[in-house]
Amino acid sequence: MQLEYGDLSWSVRALIDTGAPYTIFDRASADALYIDLDQRQPGVRRRWHRIAGGDHQAQVEMVVLRLPPFEDLWWETEVDFLLSDLSLPFAGLLGQQGFLDRWVVTFNRYENYLIVEEPESFKSRLPSDETRLFEAAEIRDLGWKSGAP
Repeated sequence: MQLEYGDLSWSVRALIDTGAPYTIFDRASADALYIDLDQRQPGVRRRWHRIAGGDHQAQVEMVVLRLPPFEDLWWETEVDFLLSDLSLPFAGLLGQQGFLDRWVVTFNRYENYLIVEEPESFKSRLPSDETRLFEAAEIRDLGWKSGAP
């Protein structure tokens, strides 16, 4: 994942987290982008997050996110930057707001691949009538691996 703030950019590893309500990056990412985390700034927005069993405060900033190597895939969004250091094997959590609200993600563990696509592309492959949607939902609920439209 590449973050851009002003004329600076920073590339990091990030984890897609369907349970995270927001997209969050570590303190090192904020420092690399020279984001001022001083609470005395006027208009600063902060949020608390529960991560790895602890409560961590973060500052909300607008940044541009890119999905390398696809340089044409970018969007501006709010990202929460942690104020304290947190030792994790990745620098960011791509959560519901800021990532999953813009992309459809498909993960296939058995075949070991991940697909990130725009919602319109995904929606075009869905069955058009409600009956087929219901049948597809029933098949998935039964845990079948094939036969779903």
